[in-house]
Amino acid sequence: MKNFLVKMYVSVFGLGHLPVAPGTWGTFGGLLFWQYYLKYVDIKMYLIVTIVLSIIGIYLSGVAERIYRSKDSQHIVVDEFCGYLVGMICVPIGFYWGIAGFVLFRIFDIFKPVPIRQLEKLPLGLGVMADDLMAGAYTAIILNVVKLFY
Repeated sequence: MKNFLVKMYVSVFGLGHLPVAPGTWGTFGGLLFWQYYLKYVDIKMYLIVTIVLSIIGIYLSGVAERIYRSKDSQHIVVDEFCGYLVGMICVPIGFYWGIAGFVLFRIFDIFKPVPIRQLEKLPLGLGVMADDLMAGAYTAIILNVVKLFY
């Protein structure tokens, strides 16, 4: 039962087990959560939810690596889910903002500019999550600068 619950969390309720582009599906799960749940909370609660989900993700990603017997298994997509939430901090809720965040986050997650790639080398779940959290931070910076001029 414990392994099942860990897999459900790190795969974001099975999105990480979809056969094509599981990381993209994990990001899509983050977009849906952001669009349909986090729009109802203030920034303080948004940050609390994002931090708590990320801390749990760090711990359980390390556990899941042992369960899956693989370093950063493709089935672990909680990192994309949480990274997307980081990317959307202080961004207005809306379809176009959500899509812009989705695209930017995936670009940073796939191409991994400095220092994102280096963060993958951190041990266990921290290495799984840190690179995506940093990709989210890059996304948040760009979207919030755009927001200033929009």
